[in-house]
Amino acid sequence: MYECYCQNKPRSESLWRQFSDCSFFQECQKKLEHKLGLDSYLLKPIQRLTKYQLLIKELLKYSSDCEGTSELQGALTAMLDLLKSVNDSMHQISITGYKGDICELGRVLMQGSFSVWISHKRGPTRMKELARFKPMQRHLFLYERALLLCKRREEHGDGIDKTPSYSFKHCLKMTAVGITENIKGDVRKFEIWYSGREEVYVVQAPSVEVKMAWLNELRKILTHQQKLLRAEAYQHGQVVEHIPLSPHLNESSKQQRLSVSSEETESGKSSPDPQPHTPKHQRNRRMVQVYFDVKNQAHQGLWRKKVQLLRVAFDSTFFLISQ
Repeated sequence: MYECYCQNKPRSESLWRQFSDCSFFQECQKKLEHKLGLDSYLLKPIQRLTKYQLLIKELLKYSSDCEGTSELQGALTAMLDLLKSVNDSMHQISITGYKGDICELGRVLMQGSFSVWISHKRGPTRMKELARFKPMQRHLFLYERALLLCKRREEHGDGIDKTPSYSFKHCLKMTAVGITENIKGDVRKFEIWYSGREEVYVVQAPSVEVKMAWLNELRKILTHQQKLLRAEAYQHGQVVEHIPLSPHLNESSKQQRLSVSSEETESGKSSPDPQPHTPKHQRNRRMVQVYFDVKNQAHQGLWRKKVQLLRVAFDSTFFLISQ
């Protein structure tokens, strides 16, 4: 409710500026003996959001040893979550260029600006070129069902009406997303890979804390998807074992992972070209591709093929463990 109300606030302000001199509103204000105009009352619900959490903080400050402290702490957590949700949703309404219904992506969980490198599975030459590219500045919106990558545009408007705009660039469905949490060379970087590494997005967070917050949320979504997949398979008489969210890499293959720091790209220097993947790493990638094939076919109802692919995935897993 608060998200919807706050999202409509810019529109209500625009309408008020257009019709504030209307005699109808002036007569209503006079009859009710209100000193303030309608616009002031429209602002109050938004002001309450910040006042509530400040009030609860004060109550907690003087109630550390009293009964009901846990309830107060729960109320504060709920209010802070609501404030974050409202803030995220206010950025969402500025997204332009997305063709589908953005409401179908679910609730906005997180949003923020990152440096991003993108590579596509087009052979080693493409990967070598990636090391020479400067990062793109992208604003990421994490939804329950997808991750949107947008480009932030210049703020438009005057004074308090200044709002940023986000041009839609990429949509990654969470059913085909995987993550690699650590990349050698920068503790702020992590990987988001799509469709079995057909596309790889190297993301650099502004801080380690921001990186960990995003990884925690991504892990929750991917773990939830695994539970749903196992539940679907169980309904059809199949037992699905745990499938890793990201491929297991040995130390040698980890060192071969492409790593480009912002300082290197900005100065024009490039990282050493990555070495070819080891056979074991290639088997890991094939296993992950099988996993995504299974999920795609599950949505199409091809259960027989799904079972065959799962067996291949399990055989690959046991083979890797035995090495």
